[in-house]
Amino acid sequence: MKSTLLNGVHLKGFLSFGPKSERIELTRLNVLIGPNGVGKSNFIEAMELLHATPADFSGAIRIGGTPADWIWRGGKGAATARLEALISPVNSTPELRYAIEFAESGARLEIVDEVLEEAEKADPHANDVRFYYRFQHGRPAINVSETVTDAVSQRKFKQRKLKRENIDPQQSIFSQMKDPDLYPEITTTAKRFGAMQVFREWSFGRSAALRAAQPANLPTDVLLPQLVNLGLVLNDLEHRAEWSRFNELMRKFLPRYQRLSTKVSAGSVQVYLHEDGMKAPVAATRLSDGTLRFLALLAILLNPESAPLICVEEPELGLHPDAMSLLAELLTEASEKTQLVVTTHSDVLISALTEQTESVLVCDYLENGTELRRLEAAKLKHWITKYRLGEVWRLGKLGGNL
Repeated sequence: MKSTLLNGVHLKGFLSFGPKSERIELTRLNVLIGPNGVGKSNFIEAMELLHATPADFSGAIRIGGTPADWIWRGGKGAATARLEALISPVNSTPELRYAIEFAESGARLEIVDEVLEEAEKADPHANDVRFYYRFQHGRPAINVSETVTDAVSQRKFKQRKLKRENIDPQQSIFSQMKDPDLYPEITTTAKRFGAMQVFREWSFGRSAALRAAQPANLPTDVLLPQLVNLGLVLNDLEHRAEWSRFNELMRKFLPRYQRLSTKVSAGSVQVYLHEDGMKAPVAATRLSDGTLRFLALLAILLNPESAPLICVEEPELGLHPDAMSLLAELLTEASEKTQLVVTTHSDVLISALTEQTESVLVCDYLENGTELRRLEAAKLKHWITKYRLGEVWRLGKLGGNL
């Protein structure tokens, strides 16, 4: 079982998360429930910003508006927005804490603080934790590794002050310092963040790009956010051990399903579904929205080369309620090899997760902004002996209701 990426996230003054919000502990499977407008999507937005740090943090901010649009406006407001993440250990590196804080300055983005450091002191007698980068509100410093070894305890570090004018105030240090020998923790963390996947705004309409024949020169191992390489990823999956599981789940989802095929022609690839009683296969252009969505979910969640963290917004859309048990099964299986953050409004899906009660987080909007609270099975024992978890939610016993 692979390790998780994030052990916890703390959002302060960020969108609907107020300055006094509390840290959110994350597990392998995290399913967010709650009414519209309480901040579930804002949590996913935070994941997208972390994902953008190694590439173009400023560009990710612009997509969502001005820098001020990202900053808490409730109560007395806030001057900055801050994202903190506890990063799980990898190789010999201990748990790390990463934080990035930004403001608007002259209608432009300005990163006012950024830090990557060990979450706990390696030496209890030390004055401070070991850090790898600190912006320190305009006095940036970085620790450079002077020895090449995977073992942090055996490495020697030299602190180097950086000139503020040499640091782009609109971009994360992850996109500016890339050297696995000199800055191994920075480089590794950037790589892990960059490998995250977020699936939010899927289009399955008749003119959607994933229905048409897709270019054959796109990635084959990882599904792109707009699913424009779905055929290539499915073609690659066909040659993996997970293909038998793919066919098993498809037959449960669509009983007349025979097999899926992909055809490469003239530099493009098209997906076809073969069904019982049909003389010819059905192209993706004619498949139902729900069938296409389920194919995409299988491509994401069965992928053996899974990202370290995958976010999926409302995966139940377009699917029949009877398919929720399959979706819950798929999410649970996928969480054994990757970390998942999922939002949903489906009580049927939540009922299918009754045996994984503590995978569910209730999202409410309170006086201090968005609050996320993980369910505790022990406290719900009385209810879930009588009802399924989704029913308890509908009864108003979990929170996350209008």
